[in-house]
Amino acid sequence: MQITDEGMKLILKEVSKNIRMERKRRGISISQLADMANISVSHISKLERAQCDIGLKALLRIAAAFEMDAAAFIQRESEADAAEEEERETTSGERFSRIVRDADPRIVEIILKMALCLKKNYEHTFS
Repeated sequence: MQITDEGMKLILKEVSKNIRMERKRRGISISQLADMANISVSHISKLERAQCDIGLKALLRIAAAFEMDAAAFIQRESEADAAEEEERETTSGERFSRIVRDADPRIVEIILKMALCLKKNYEHTFS
């Protein structure tokens, strides 16, 4: 498999975004992550903004600091893309069924009444 320079830039952006998201999700500052990973604050900052390439050593240190597998930072986009593609391939009825499968029947009834009301308003407005 050959990856173009543009492809590499996209991967770097995604890895950078995933590192930043994980750091923020955990409520950790850049300074704290830098200490945990033994990487300078400025380097972490540049990595998160995709202003420099991330080396394997830095990626492994950051992953270790988060107690995660380094591949998780790379795989998220493809997993999200796969989930999005699967979602596009399902019908509205299938998606609705999945959403309400374990819902309280009263909530399902409210959703159905709202849908009927919206349908009536739509038909009235556009007929």
